[in-house]
Amino acid sequence: MLVNFRFKNCRSFFSENELNMQAVKDSEFSELNTFKTPDSVMPKGDDELIKSAIIFGANASGKSNVIKAISYMKNVILYSASQMPIVQNNEYFSFFKNANKEESLYEVEFIQNNIYYRYGFTICEGKIKREWLDKRVERIKNIFKREENNIEIVGLDKQATKLINIGQYSLFLSVGNNFNIDIKDSLTDVLTWFSHLYIVFENQANSLDIYTLENGKYLNQALDILKQADIGITKMEVKKDKIANMNDFNDVMKLNAQMQINPTFASGQIKQEESNLFNIDMKTSFNVYDEKKNNTVGHKVIELFKDVGFHSEGTIRLLCYLGWILVALDKGYVIFIDEIDSKLHFLVADYLQRIFNSINKNPNNAQLICTAHNTLLMDEDLRRDQIYFTTKDEYGESKLFPLTDFKNVRKSDLFSKKYLAGFYSKLPDMRG
Repeated sequence: MLVNFRFKNCRSFFSENELNMQAVKDSEFSELNTFKTPDSVMPKGDDELIKSAIIFGANASGKSNVIKAISYMKNVILYSASQMPIVQNNEYFSFFKNANKEESLYEVEFIQNNIYYRYGFTICEGKIKREWLDKRVERIKNIFKREENNIEIVGLDKQATKLINIGQYSLFLSVGNNFNIDIKDSLTDVLTWFSHLYIVFENQANSLDIYTLENGKYLNQALDILKQADIGITKMEVKKDKIANMNDFNDVMKLNAQMQINPTFASGQIKQEESNLFNIDMKTSFNVYDEKKNNTVGHKVIELFKDVGFHSEGTIRLLCYLGWILVALDKGYVIFIDEIDSKLHFLVADYLQRIFNSINKNPNNAQLICTAHNTLLMDEDLRRDQIYFTTKDEYGESKLFPLTDFKNVRKSDLFSKKYLAGFYSKLPDMRG
């Protein structure tokens, strides 16, 4: 469960911004669109979270950068210990001189194993400057804190902590499990939460491979949704072909030759599992009818990526999103999706966000955070605390803010109409 994401000096954002999933005091759609955290995890009055949030904004206003900020945070956590230059590649705000000399902040508040955690770090001039982890046990207490290479760990004396050497390009969180210390369970909780955090951009790698999990359960669920959307697909099957052993030089050379002769040889999603490289595509079947359109006389099989031009871009995108969405709903994960409405009919995009604001379809309280352009989505049974905006000023700096920041907003207001009129955020004037 995501409670709050706070970030600063990242891409088009310079000042501190936050995406807050805590519900405001409002009974509107509360039965469907919000949920209570487990008992005693959060203080009473602050224990209600929203199930989804949609970020609207003009082109280049910073919508995608919100998702890219938490994506970068996740990657630093997962890969900084491997000596990859990910910390050095932090993207500071671009339009202020010496922005790289200011700290970039990344902090998340979340719930894992019925425990509230607050974890964050700062980066300055390509190095980890500060890092901290707090958790709530009746009250919030610090688990560890770090200032550059100096670290304090609860329950560990100063002499013992001196033996822990953390490089300036690595997070303690990423390497802490290597030490036999009392806070190991807390570190594992944080790492587990981030490993289950789904961040989806267009045609995300491995999005088709998801359909092979759980004995094809998610494949069947996706097919039911496609039938509702009247796509015409009657059957689907993941096609997973091994195309090379990356440890075999001859195999690699053969693959290179085949790709030059036939560029569509590996036209699907490429995935490496240990030393093996796979090409993943999706076989989709359509009914073929007789001349009178009374009887099904066969099936036409089309591969999603190989048979270029048959499927619409919207169908491809929908299939690449659905697997992630269905797993998130099943497991109660948090999922970020960039441009959820791109190339999709409004009713399909609306359905994808509505299934999160549901009791029957979202029994495990998964959370969706997405960006969108279609303003009609604002008026589809969303609370005011579920609607966010981004805007960019004349200096190139983005701001993120919720609809609840505005006074005199009535529940009966048509939010989309006021938004397009520029009431909530500055929009480009294209009428000239």
